[in-house]
Amino acid sequence: MRRRLPCMITLSWTRKVDDASDAPCTTRERLWRVLLHKAEHPVGYVPAISDCRILERYEDGFLREARRGSRLLVQRVTPDEAAGRITFRHADSSDIAVITNQMGEDEHGSLTLTLSITLTDAPSSAVLRENVYLHELDADFAATLDAMTTVLRQHALQGLGDAGVVEVTEVAGVASDA
Repeated sequence: MRRRLPCMITLSWTRKVDDASDAPCTTRERLWRVLLHKAEHPVGYVPAISDCRILERYEDGFLREARRGSRLLVQRVTPDEAAGRITFRHADSSDIAVITNQMGEDEHGSLTLTLSITLTDAPSSAVLRENVYLHELDADFAATLDAMTTVLRQHALQGLGDAGVVEVTEVAGVASDA
């Protein structure tokens, strides 16, 4: 029997960046520059953060320390301009594993910003224990993912998909075409 990997719950919120007027307030490039500034200097952008300093810089980002109320958060920040995403991985004992700022567009082409958080295993497990619906949803999708990865592994070993052809098979009563 395989050991089940922990479930990590992700919550996200999306808002239009442009205001209600018809004229866009910014471009994707400008929004990206402002998001980078926010990542380095969150005070003034994030009401709960009262202080922040950069501890180290890396080729692909930086390590920062931010004060949120009485907590001191240590986050590894990795911007990815091509994806329009800045990822904040917590390097401390926070209940949050990852925070993501993701640029996007709505159905009308207006710029959007999605803020998402991924909880660590402990709070995710607590939520699943207390909420029957989420527990059942987790069990259903975990089983689906198990079946999918089994078929993907088999097809990869057989070289299927190398020529653009993928066969759909069934494993343990779960179709693998998801």
